[in-house]
Amino acid sequence: MMKRQRFFMMTAICLGAFLSHFTAGIVNVSLPQLTRIFQTDLEMAQWITTGYLLVIASLLPVMGKLGDRYGHRLLHNFGFLLFTVSSMLVACSTSISMLLALRIVQAVGAAMFQATNIALITIHIPKEMRGRAMGIMSTAVALGGMTGPIAGGFIAVWFSWEWLFLIHVPVSIVATGLAFRYIPARSHKKQAGSLDIVGAALFMVVVSAVIFAISNGNEWGWGSAGMLIFYGIGAVSIWMLVSWEAGQAKPFLPLAVFRNLAVSSGLFISLSAFLLANLVLVVLPFYLLGMASVSPLTVGYMMTAYPLLLAFAGPLAGWASDRFRARPIMLTGLFAMGTGSLILALYLESLSLMEIVSVLAVMGAGMGLIASPNNSYVMRHVPAEHAGTIGGMIALTRNAGMVVGAALGLGVINGGTSRGLEATAAAYRAVFEIGAWVCLASVLIWGYSVRVEWKRNHNRTKRQSLH
Repeated sequence: MMKRQRFFMMTAICLGAFLSHFTAGIVNVSLPQLTRIFQTDLEMAQWITTGYLLVIASLLPVMGKLGDRYGHRLLHNFGFLLFTVSSMLVACSTSISMLLALRIVQAVGAAMFQATNIALITIHIPKEMRGRAMGIMSTAVALGGMTGPIAGGFIAVWFSWEWLFLIHVPVSIVATGLAFRYIPARSHKKQAGSLDIVGAALFMVVVSAVIFAISNGNEWGWGSAGMLIFYGIGAVSIWMLVSWEAGQAKPFLPLAVFRNLAVSSGLFISLSAFLLANLVLVVLPFYLLGMASVSPLTVGYMMTAYPLLLAFAGPLAGWASDRFRARPIMLTGLFAMGTGSLILALYLESLSLMEIVSVLAVMGAGMGLIASPNNSYVMRHVPAEHAGTIGGMIALTRNAGMVVGAALGLGVINGGTSRGLEATAAAYRAVFEIGAWVCLASVLIWGYSVRVEWKRNHNRTKRQSLH
């Protein structure tokens, strides 16, 4: 592939990664306004955001599997088309039901290109450049997630609600054109055998039940009757999924691939890293606005330290992982994120604003050191026929980690804010302590997988020397 074609292909893929996360957060600030416009309650309006995230999360592995079967380029590019057209149609909604239905269609399109972008990079980018490409895409994800709410606030003040869904359309049109023009069309051999529809449906039920329960746990109460029902649905669905997949010749989930410790440990580290990041990014502004009495504008400036350092460290870490070993770079990132969480847990109230900004910068750099080397490392151990499925699983761990991190963090501080100043401060410290423990668990998983890999390579070398 020529350098020019590679550049524009990566531009299309990164624009998609940016847009899917940009559109996820742009609506949040305007939800009260939308309840008045469509004469509905906030509980219904929240589905504009929750439904979008839920549909994407439940469909990611399914779309990845369809990409493996019918072609990653096909799924990716038609996802762009569906996303672009539905974005324009959402702005024409005349009722909340119509808006929610079209928002779901938009989420289906986003899931199609989110699930296949890592596979496309793996297939078309040379191995020696793959880590850097993953790093650039991780930066696009972070920038999309960070700028969405900012753009939403700006639109809420100056423009009509339709611009929440139209502002990104010109960029989406450009990205669609670049994708069809520059992502290589290569012959794709359709996989033999029928698609495991039952396995796919059960997996979607599992993911939907778990994420829906986590998203509503704070509001309903974690021990409420509604939550117990979803716990039951999740547990039964997992049991049915495992039982069904064990008896399939070609299961929806490639269980043999998940038995590879490089893949399973990488997915766990991805989930943990995004959980920890969102734990901090969601909870810290509440502390700054409340207990620290910092102005909203200053908080906004402070929080940009995280994506800025991630944007710098991500491509650099990807470049380094292409030339050196990925594992030590990931460990450095885990230590950076864990250290940041530990500092916040131990010294939160005594930290100056600049020191908090420095902690955010360290954690942003840590995430940059984890994401692209980890994604590249995982995909290096995945057979080509399962690239889309595992790419979709990586995207799922990212989305699920963000949802769980936000729900967990808000649940802990909500439990402490009603019991006085001391209890509130203790709740904030507890959130960041949880983050430190999550990071420690990831380091232990990392260490175990490195030890197993070393022993396997050592035994292989020993056998070869005997022969």
